Amino acid sequence: MMNNRYDRHNLIPDWRQEALADATVVVMGMGALGNEATRILAMTGAGKLIICDPDRVEDSNLSRTLLFRRSDIGRFKVEAAAEALERLAPGLIVQPRPQPLVHGVGMAELRDATIVLGCLDSRSARLQLAGRCQMARAAYIDGATHPWGGEVRPYLNPDGPCYGCSLSVEERAVVDAPWSCLDVIPETAVGAAAPSSALVGTWMGMIAVRFLMGLPCPPGALSIDASRGTTIIVKQERDPECPLHHPLGAVARLNLGSQDTAGQMRRSLPADAVPLLWEPAQERVECPQCGFSEERWALPSLAECPQCGHTLRPRTTLELDQAPYDLKLSDLGIAPREILAVRTQDGLLWVELAE
Repeated sequence: MMNNRYDRHNLIPDWRQEALADATVVVMGMGALGNEATRILAMTGAGKLIICDPDRVEDSNLSRTLLFRRSDIGRFKVEAAAEALERLAPGLIVQPRPQPLVHGVGMAELRDATIVLGCLDSRSARLQLAGRCQMARAAYIDGATHPWGGEVRPYLNPDGPCYGCSLSVEERAVVDAPWSCLDVIPETAVGAAAPSSALVGTWMGMIAVRFLMGLPCPPGALSIDASRGTTIIVKQERDPECPLHHPLGAVARLNLGSQDTAGQMRRSLPADAVPLLWEPAQERVECPQCGFSEERWALPSLAECPQCGHTLRPRTTLELDQAPYDLKLSDLGIAPREILAVRTQDGLLWVELAE
């Protein structure tokens, strides 16, 4: 009588359960797609998942996600998902990161992961992840849904094509950020249903499991159309003009982590060095109504003027050389094990943070 959790797996030719147990998988986005892909990885026996998403569970998520319950509404998706995944697969290690992708997972974590899964719902976020994976030379799978199907794009060879290669120059330039710090982008509802998420998430999980065990994987993108009952392979080619293919150079490791301070970082670098952020941090707020101004280092956010109540305008920077010495790097959105560019008189150098 079989009593091992994975005995049935081991009856499959070429199955390598130990390779799954040794794997670390980073999953960006814990909506419906992320739910499906992580469920498959957990139940198949992956050893460690790092899951990243800044959003909280809403009632509308419950029709498309297996890991969330009504009692989870209002909680961070990654925290609710981590608990559910650990119940599904005792012994699984899950690290929840309730931040946007750049602030949640450092580039060294992407580099050292066995594979990265992108379950993101905007083109600009998919491009951002593609660029970071290309710089870190990380294998990744990009997935997306439409109402009656979706697409799965494996990018398992860092020297091959990436998500950006399939887009035009104009499409690569799309952003989710408003033109002004004071603009508000209205959310546009997009149709979504559980069958599409299940189809695409299952394909992502299947390809990821085969890749983790060193088995052959489809060479192109999968286009899934349930209305026609078809899944076709679309050839992907590397675009020599794609700007995302710029891997990092030599990286120096610092004995600092994201919980250390800007002052500690500056003392670890040459005197003329200027550490640079991947996304702007707020250094000052100004009121266009009454002229109030105050240095206020943090992640950009909207706040009311303490003098007149008007909305303050954040002033941002990518440069950390003027940040307060006692400010934690994590308060500026720097993720654990991030790799940062540092500008010096001799050019750019790259530094890697610890946890």
